[in-house]
Amino acid sequence: MKKRLLTVQGPLQFITGHIAHTWQAPRTGTESTLLLYDFLCPAEVENQIADAVSSLSGTQGWKRIVHVRGEQMDALMRRRYSDSIAGLKALIGESSFDDVFLARDHVGNGSALLLNAYPEARKHSYGDSFGLVGQHEAMARLEGPRRLRDRLRSLGRRLLLGGPAAIAFDDAVLSLPIDLSGKYLRHTPLVVPSHAHVVQTVEAIYAQLPELRDYCDELRIRSAGRKSPLYLLSNLAGSGLSTVDQEVALYLEVIRSHSRPGETLFIKPHPRSSFEFLQAIREPLQADHDVVVIDDSRFARMPIELWMGLLSHCNLVAMFSTSCINLKYLYGKEVVLPLDDDRMRRYLHVSATEHVASGYRMMKQALLNLDRWDGASPLWSAS
Repeated sequence: MKKRLLTVQGPLQFITGHIAHTWQAPRTGTESTLLLYDFLCPAEVENQIADAVSSLSGTQGWKRIVHVRGEQMDALMRRRYSDSIAGLKALIGESSFDDVFLARDHVGNGSALLLNAYPEARKHSYGDSFGLVGQHEAMARLEGPRRLRDRLRSLGRRLLLGGPAAIAFDDAVLSLPIDLSGKYLRHTPLVVPSHAHVVQTVEAIYAQLPELRDYCDELRIRSAGRKSPLYLLSNLAGSGLSTVDQEVALYLEVIRSHSRPGETLFIKPHPRSSFEFLQAIREPLQADHDVVVIDDSRFARMPIELWMGLLSHCNLVAMFSTSCINLKYLYGKEVVLPLDDDRMRRYLHVSATEHVASGYRMMKQALLNLDRWDGASPLWSAS
């Protein structure tokens, strides 16, 4: 029997990874392990994200579901690298796999560690969001001096304790292939799951979530059957793109400009963000609107791509999220992108404006490309 490992760093990655995993892996004659790792967030948020992934993962019988917590990964990385590999294998409970599915080979310590732990496996990348790859260059430009410090620290660790070998992926299984570098897919074979498979997989996950379906029904009743704006917040301050005050001020300006007095409006925080600032958004809006902040701990960390029962009753405004592409692909939903050059200048760090602006340009072009995409080649690639 073949053994496969699906690794995820969050709820949306579970959906995307599961799409890739089931497209490449027949359901019979295999046993699959699910690994949760490197959420890279505070412990209280990490637990909620793990709970969300666990809720979503009921769509397949897993041999084992393993969560390597942040403190466990930190402890592993304080050892010699060969011992780190042995420790990770012990936590997972398998000495080998035939196939390993990862979003990427960077961000956190676990991805490179996994590639080095199972070098004999066939290694599949499924990308960020629904298929973003080639982020190294963009991240290097954004992180600047901090990245230099991290490199020096990593070099020191490698000299003392050893480090990962560079191991390439055998292919990239991407639902919506977006190559931010323009180079990644030149040397990594591309596999694109069919639109039917993507939609069927998302629908199957949603079908396993009756409580989410009931919650969507409650929200629709709250809006009295009228279409309401649904605002998808980002994680700007948490990602180092702005201050918390800037982020809150941006959201208030956008929400006021896209909402009519007296109407119900829904606000969904980013699944990885801290919810501490939500009251600072809710309170100023309550005098003129029926404000529904979707912060129920059972559902708030679940990706918007799953909220089928609510999406058809809402007009969507996404602050800074590739979900705008995913939602058009899945449901034909048009999404408003409200950031313009003036708002970026006023509400983002100067060092972050070009990063966000380039992301916006990519998203807008990818949305246009969807109308004529062949479903087999990259949806968008940097020139």
